[in-house]
Amino acid sequence: MTIFLMILLSYLIGSIPTGYLIVKWKFGKDVRNFGSGNIGSTNVGRVAGKKYQIITTILDILKGFVPVVIADIACRNNLISINKELFLILIAFTTIIGHNFTIFLKFKGGKGVSTTIGSFVYLVPIPMLIVAILFFSMKLKTKVVSIRVLVCALVLFLSTWILGYDKAYVIATFCAFALICVRHKSNIVRIIKGEEK
Repeated sequence: MTIFLMILLSYLIGSIPTGYLIVKWKFGKDVRNFGSGNIGSTNVGRVAGKKYQIITTILDILKGFVPVVIADIACRNNLISINKELFLILIAFTTIIGHNFTIFLKFKGGKGVSTTIGSFVYLVPIPMLIVAILFFSMKLKTKVVSIRVLVCALVLFLSTWILGYDKAYVIATFCAFALICVRHKSNIVRIIKGEEK
């Protein structure tokens, strides 16, 4: 029962459509009607400006971070009987799925980048530090966010593998990379065509 409730809570936390709520509350607009139609921070920035883009990013990161921390605390207090690593990974992905397919917007959500960051910064902090440095360094070469995101998602997986993290985390980061690729399918098509901005 505890496991089920924590999975449900994680999904609901992930499902909070922060970008949508911020733009709706502050400007009375539906962010899905503008730009890429996405509720994530990049599109919020297009509609509401840099300030609200940053706020959305922080809140979406926290959506990923908080459930994993709560799950870890539960494991440390012997409230969870299954393998700790697998349970934390399960919670992380449940939260990301909540963001990507939010129940509050008819299961149409964001692309999960910030929420993935929040989850995995707790699970694999050193690879995430490498990814953060790379992401901002790449800004000198390209301002196309989707290219930087896709490269960093791949590097997250590779660095977790190369640094010898537990096999479960290596598989998890590969799955995260694959999910981000799927959610950025249209971006990848535009990148190939040279149309991505």
